[in-house]
Amino acid sequence: MEKKKLIKYLDGIFSPMGFKKRGNMWKAQSAELEKIINLQRSKYSNSYYLNYGFIIKNLKLDILEMHVYNRLSSSDDKENERIMGLLDLENEISENERKEGLKFFIENNLLSELKNTGTETDLLARLKKRPHLNDVPLVVKRHFQIE
Repeated sequence: MEKKKLIKYLDGIFSPMGFKKRGNMWKAQSAELEKIINLQRSKYSNSYYLNYGFIIKNLKLDILEMHVYNRLSSSDDKENERIMGLLDLENEISENERKEGLKFFIENNLLSELKNTGTETDLLARLKKRPHLNDVPLVVKRHFQIE
């Protein structure tokens, strides 16, 4: 699969969910949050990462790309290996298998989180469920008054 086909396929998943495409990025708005999905190419191969997260509208971004950042992955090693394989366009995976696999992980991980997070309260609840907040910027922790 070529990058253009991958982007077109992803757009077919994200656009019906209200995301607007700009380059390798899709954005959707709620009253309090901007939801971002970004396709990032690896520096070392023809592999990609699907990054996603949130911008809190009432909070300056400064040098940040997103206030809360995630990547399509899994804590299960086998699932994570599968996701990485599906996003590696050098892998000899059939186009159909790649599409079906990506759709499964995107819908069950990425989109379910984005769909169910529309307010700052929702986002704070998600953050509180994390095992740690080491990857959450200090400005966000201060905003939510969390340690």
